[in-house]
Amino acid sequence: MNPEFRRNLWLEASPRRMTWAAVTLALVYAAALLSTRGRPEFAPHALSAAGFVVFLVCGLLWGARSAGGAVLGEITERTWDFQRLSALTPWQMTWGKLFGASSLAWICALSGLAAMIPLMQQTRAPDWPWRLAFLIELALLLQGLSLAAALVGVRKARAEGRPARGGAVLGGLVLGLVLLLGVAGSRGFQHGTGLAWATRIFEGQGFVDWWGVIRPAAHFRAVAVAGFAAFAVAGAWRLMRLELMMRSALLVWPAFLVYLAVFAGGFPFRNGGLGASLLTAALAVALCVYAAAFAEPADRVRLRRFASAVRAGDLAEAAHLAPAALTPLLFAAGLLLAAVLTGDVHGPRLWQTAALVAFVARDLAIVAIFRLGPRPQRGDLSAILALALAYAVGGIVAASMFGAEGAAMVAPSGSMGSVVAGLIQAVALWALAARRLSAPPAAPASAPAS
Repeated sequence: MNPEFRRNLWLEASPRRMTWAAVTLALVYAAALLSTRGRPEFAPHALSAAGFVVFLVCGLLWGARSAGGAVLGEITERTWDFQRLSALTPWQMTWGKLFGASSLAWICALSGLAAMIPLMQQTRAPDWPWRLAFLIELALLLQGLSLAAALVGVRKARAEGRPARGGAVLGGLVLGLVLLLGVAGSRGFQHGTGLAWATRIFEGQGFVDWWGVIRPAAHFRAVAVAGFAAFAVAGAWRLMRLELMMRSALLVWPAFLVYLAVFAGGFPFRNGGLGASLLTAALAVALCVYAAAFAEPADRVRLRRFASAVRAGDLAEAAHLAPAALTPLLFAAGLLLAAVLTGDVHGPRLWQTAALVAFVARDLAIVAIFRLGPRPQRGDLSAILALALAYAVGGIVAASMFGAEGAAMVAPSGSMGSVVAGLIQAVALWALAARRLSAPPAAPASAPAS
């Protein structure tokens, strides 16, 4: 048995903790049954409701917290460096922590699923196994994301010379999700494609039209979330490889982007054709630029090595050193070009998508400028404030002075002028970022003057 899994299993699912969990669950399910005393026909409904709550609390909340805390707890106890020197492979370390640290949470969560089965069988729902599979995959997705977020927090904290804390990692993850949803719900993104495709994954009834094929919603949801959960675990494994000082796996991140593009592009295919699907895929992939830009630590030496490898024509080395945000940016631009070549889309929507990709390139330059500054530990917050000022304050000022044409110069809009403005700003800001990258890092404020 995997030593890491066995160690976490003994710590989390010890006989004492198992006994307390069993007593607590027995009381919860007994209270649910007692609430229907005198009306036994409602007992399956009450038991199913209690089981669903137990699964949400244990499988989603408790399990995700345990998976993320598996690494952060080692940091707090100062044992993580010793584990990194062990003979365990990255995959053994990944699934040992992922499933070992959340073992007791999984046991409790599975009891909740078992309590839901009698009602599903009583109502004779034909897709109840698919619904249970969706819940299990959703829990695995959140736990994989939590472990990956913890590893991202550890890498960034080490690069910035500060200790990794669970509250900071959780706050960063929540803030990142809120910001991504804010960008995806903005006017520039909504005019391009909106979030209608993303809500299809949570539809419980009916059918889903995906790439022109009608599929039952429950089946589609289970299969789609299984793919995202697999990539969440693979992403945690990739980050674990980096923690163990191994080269990153090149195929995980591009493969996820392809999966996301195929998933998002399948919804508008029937009504809009291939061109609309490619535009939707380009916008979905463009959102990953922001996530990747803030997830990676600001490593000036790595960026210089990447630039040197590109100039020397060493593409293999450049691929290993390339910033994670560069891949979705190039992929989104390629999807946009492919949409143009299809001839299916034109007019404001095409310009809107092209402008959004151009402004994403500009925003990436803004992030690079602040994160490559003299205080990289403050670069994330400074970059977020700069982006907020550029869009909110800049958009209000430009719109009040020059109307819609002025607003198109500082935010994506369905006009060719917005595309040109975004490209000009991107080139200018990337030139500034390149100068900051080539300049020697400034001494910290606490360093003695030389």
